[in-house]
Amino acid sequence: MADDVRELLLSITADADPSTPLSAPDLRLLIDRLRLRSDRLHASALSFASSNREPLASALLRAAGSAASSASLQSALESALSLLSSSPELSNLRSLSDRLLAARRELRERQEHLAAASSVASLSARLRAARASANPLDAVIAAAELKPLLVDPQGSGSEGGEPVVFGLLRAEWEQLVDELQVGLAKNVEECVEFAPEGGKVVVSAGPRGSSSGTRGVELRVALQALEIIDSLDYGMEKFADLMIKKILIPAISNISVTVSVNVLEKSGSSFSVSVLIIAPSEELQGYKDGSELYSRIIEVIKFVRNFICVENITWMQSFAKLTWSRISDLLITHFLSKAVPNEASKLIEFQDVVRSTSEFENTLRSMMFISPDGKDGKLTQFVNDVEVHFAVRKRNEILVKARDILVQYDYENPLASDDQGDSVVDLLFQPEKCFISKSALQLMNLVHGALKCRMLVCHPQESQRSSAMLLGMPCCCIRPLCQFS
Repeated sequence: MADDVRELLLSITADADPSTPLSAPDLRLLIDRLRLRSDRLHASALSFASSNREPLASALLRAAGSAASSASLQSALESALSLLSSSPELSNLRSLSDRLLAARRELRERQEHLAAASSVASLSARLRAARASANPLDAVIAAAELKPLLVDPQGSGSEGGEPVVFGLLRAEWEQLVDELQVGLAKNVEECVEFAPEGGKVVVSAGPRGSSSGTRGVELRVALQALEIIDSLDYGMEKFADLMIKKILIPAISNISVTVSVNVLEKSGSSFSVSVLIIAPSEELQGYKDGSELYSRIIEVIKFVRNFICVENITWMQSFAKLTWSRISDLLITHFLSKAVPNEASKLIEFQDVVRSTSEFENTLRSMMFISPDGKDGKLTQFVNDVEVHFAVRKRNEILVKARDILVQYDYENPLASDDQGDSVVDLLFQPEKCFISKSALQLMNLVHGALKCRMLVCHPQESQRSSAMLLGMPCCCIRPLCQFS
């Protein structure tokens, strides 16, 4: 409406100053135009109302119904509030609701305590049943099932908020596991008997009477039970140690021995008895390329795989973890280190040892005795570094000979020979000549031989030039050359 009045004013006073007051004619003209505009609007509203009479009536009825409903709700709310304020019992409704919530909370806590007590009783009963079980395999299965329930059951890694009773049950479970692994390890020892003098092992697959008076179990069952409680290494530790001392050391350290395996059937028993014997041989076999020695070791390992580990890869790997490092050290000490040649010309013959050693480790990998990725290839690494071992051996020999020469120096007759002419040599870098002692000449010859050997190993084409350079070399050069060799 204000916009309409402003528009009419502008149309009337278009040429006049806006701040000038309107004259009477202008005011009457403005009033007439406003009345005309109002009549038009009134007529338009009446026309719209007459054409939309039913929708407008419906909208008005809904508005009236909503107003009546709101008034009814207001009345009901006022009645309820007045009732609560006037009744002394209903005024304690809040305290009653608080008591109800507290009772429900207490009931929930008691239900949790009852569930915990039931769990404790169940765990305790299962522990007693496992301890009283006559079959060790049943006992270890029960112990393995109880482990996730007793060892950090919440997975939090902290024992600060657990009940004391769980700590007591855990201690009882640990005691049960200790008893089981000790008993099963003893069972393994009784199934695998070693001769006191060494060189013989008897493996009984069937159960035996235990030294404690209780009946043992099969070797396979004992190893399976040890694997379930993660004590396989513990159960095989003593057996592996005796296998090294009683069987493998004689098989590796002695040249003329044979390995034999016999399988015997017990009368009246379905279980077999296997015997491995390391016996002296009248034939002098020798190590040569090591193939005979390696075949003995493979026979021993096959015996363990077939009659003790019953081709179980996990058990075989446990035995290998306990023995392979010592086996490889024994082979290096008693064979490979001795097979390193003393002369450079014989290095080519050592390739037969390299080949047989590589085949030996590949055979062990196919038996899953050592890892297939090559990280257990200690023997192959040793034979591949034969030039290093050869150089170390030659260095030690040179040092020993050089010390002997210096210790045996003849102070009364230091020249190389009675004839002084034999003791005169030309200096390498100076035009003069000098006399050398017998010890210096021997040292020069020793170093000359060492350098010649080194050139044959590394650079055969340089051997002739190195021989020429050593003629007339002064004594002050001998020590650096010895160290270099």
